Amino acid sequence: MSEKQDEKLDVMLRTRRVEPANRDLAQRIILKAQSLPQNQILPFRQWLRQLFAEFHLPKPAYVVASALVLGIVVGLSTPDRSASKDDDSTSVQSFLYADEVPL
Repeated sequence: MSEKQDEKLDVMLRTRRVEPANRDLAQRIILKAQSLPQNQILPFRQWLRQLFAEFHLPKPAYVVASALVLGIVVGLSTPDRSASKDDDSTSVQSFLYADEVPL
């Protein structure tokens, strides 16, 4: 900022009206802090369990096992590209083969 703008800002800050705090402000802060649950250090396993409980997610072991089974089923059900030389068919595994022309 320029010197004029700095001085103008300083004058505005000095002339602003500051309201005094309430006399019972400290008591209100204390009462509010007592009603809030305090942070506590949790072991990782308990923290993870609470995280899944908050988001209502299924148990992580079932999710991982289901994803692995689904991946194996999809992987085994797709036809092998090297077995068929038909250029019209494409499969999920087509990106694995290097004999394709680059774009």
